[in-house]
Amino acid sequence: MKGVNVVPFLEFIGLPESIVNILKHSQSGNALTAYAMYKIATPARYTVTLGGTSITVKYLRKHGYMSTPPPVKEYIQDRMEETKERLSGKMEETRDMISEKMEETKEKITEKIQETKEKVSFIKKKE
Repeated sequence: MKGVNVVPFLEFIGLPESIVNILKHSQSGNALTAYAMYKIATPARYTVTLGGTSITVKYLRKHGYMSTPPPVKEYIQDRMEETKERLSGKMEETRDMISEKMEETKEKITEKIQETKEKVSFIKKKE
């Protein structure tokens, strides 16, 4: 649109003739050319993004603007320990609750047995 002819540039960088001919003899004009340039530049954009990101992260960590992540093994072990402690506490609570319920149930059963014995002995005395 601004008078830049892209086709000779594409020939210069070594694109296959089949692609260059599509752009040369195309009726779609600027839209197709812009899309083709976008697709051609994609690998370079990704390379710059990935390389630039890794360099930036190293720089920021070196100068103290970004902390270094803890080693994964130690991080997982710490999380496992925390989970283990939490589960142990929950299991202890559950064990205590079940023990209390069992004691209550034992007491109720003992009372019922005693009541039944008293009723049975009362019936025997009547006879």
